[in-house]
Amino acid sequence: MTIFLLFFISFYGYVFWILFDNFNFRKQREKIQWRVHINGIRGKSTVTRYATAVFREAGYHTFGKTTGSAARIIRPNGEDYDFKRKGYANVNEQVKILKSFCRQKAQAVVLECMAVNPVYAKWLEEKVMRSHIGIITNVRYDHPDYMGETLEEIAESLSKTIPQKGILITSEIEPKLLNILWKNAKKKSSLLIVANKHQVKPEDMEGFSHFAHEENVAIGYEIAKILKLPVDRALIAMKSALADPGAFNIEYIKFNHYTLAWANLFAINDRESFIEVCLKLFKQLSSYRKVVLLNNRHDRPTRVELFASMARDLKFERVITLGDYEAAVNKIFALERSKVLNLGYSTKFKNASAVELLNQIISGIDGNKVLIVGAVNIHTIQAEELLHFFAEQTKVDERSQTDLSPTNSTEVVINV
Repeated sequence: MTIFLLFFISFYGYVFWILFDNFNFRKQREKIQWRVHINGIRGKSTVTRYATAVFREAGYHTFGKTTGSAARIIRPNGEDYDFKRKGYANVNEQVKILKSFCRQKAQAVVLECMAVNPVYAKWLEEKVMRSHIGIITNVRYDHPDYMGETLEEIAESLSKTIPQKGILITSEIEPKLLNILWKNAKKKSSLLIVANKHQVKPEDMEGFSHFAHEENVAIGYEIAKILKLPVDRALIAMKSALADPGAFNIEYIKFNHYTLAWANLFAINDRESFIEVCLKLFKQLSSYRKVVLLNNRHDRPTRVELFASMARDLKFERVITLGDYEAAVNKIFALERSKVLNLGYSTKFKNASAVELLNQIISGIDGNKVLIVGAVNIHTIQAEELLHFFAEQTKVDERSQTDLSPTNSTEVVINV
């Protein structure tokens, strides 16, 4: 009987504690005047930083959190710091973070949605954030195992973070996808605002510490309008925002008699974003010869044909295969076989050093400027060799202050 009584007391005491903690959390959360939940496929971390900066400029005591390549907490003064995790990323961390912001008297909180699975994304919005403003940056093809095999299905998945009786902002312009977002916003009695990139003037894009996207800036403008903040002040605030650690860098190094522009696009997994960034690179570096590294992993077979076809359509002058599936790439380039150089697991270069790989990659290329684009995946033996080499060489160039790039710096940043 005593054991049963202890169990009864412990069980119901635990249940009471959970209910009380949840009640207290909701009570504290409601004191935050503006809660912003940012979802989408590309640009979430950058938009999180822009939105945080705009709220800060509008006079709110604002906190933010990104979940990109490295999770970061953004302080009210605009500085940020690493969010140190114990173990793997877990959506429950958003609850702890929001509680922490509440204790620090946050007036505005901007959180990047960290859930790919729409079930968890729905929980984050409905049980954790209860946002006033929801942002879906765009709809692209990515994470089909969780979000769906079509863009329409992915739009439905992303809609799980639309707020109830709030505002939804998106820079998506595809009519079919916009219609899905509009219908889902209507179901939740939320207003849909489409951020038009054409409201962003060419001169507005000057002065960023990174190569910014008009779509992301346009979202910042819409937030400013909601807050009745002049867009010129919002623009200054966005330009002052620190670039995300995951922002894509163009790194320039000297190798033999060549100037190499290294563009690490390994993290871009959808067609639209990859093509968009490549076209911007080609325009910016028009005098450079174009080389792509198709870095295929054995556990990612669905990306092989997609990226090989894009490399063909983008007319790269040389296509390098690393890792697996080299025969599949060769088949796609059957009519242009001379463009392809296999350096992957089927060749003697499987364990080659970065210097050996680069000598092969640039061998016989006309001119002395080469743009090398890393694509598809990050982790293979050869890719890691090259990443380490470029990182070390960039440090050397920074120490020596060598002037290599067209912009008189060793680094140009394009946010993805």
